[in-house]
Amino acid sequence: MADYSNPNTPLTARAYSYSVTLTRGPLTHGNNPSQDSTGSYTPPPGATVGVFLDGIKTWYSRQYGVPLQDVVLVRYSLREK
Repeated sequence: MADYSNPNTPLTARAYSYSVTLTRGPLTHGNNPSQDSTGSYTPPPGATVGVFLDGIKTWYSRQYGVPLQDVVLVRYSLREK
């Protein structure tokens, strides 16, 4: 099984299912509002875990009007379909 915790790991399957939790930074002590998202991802040729994570953070930034540098990825999981 591939090491999906390593951003340099190539994504070689045809499709993946994902689950992520993102929030707006900077994080503070206590509760921080977050957004969970699940879906499917079909990687372009040569994609890595890092490419996937950058894309998810960019999506969140655009969807919620948060500056990209303020997007914090709290957790993620990837599974081959």
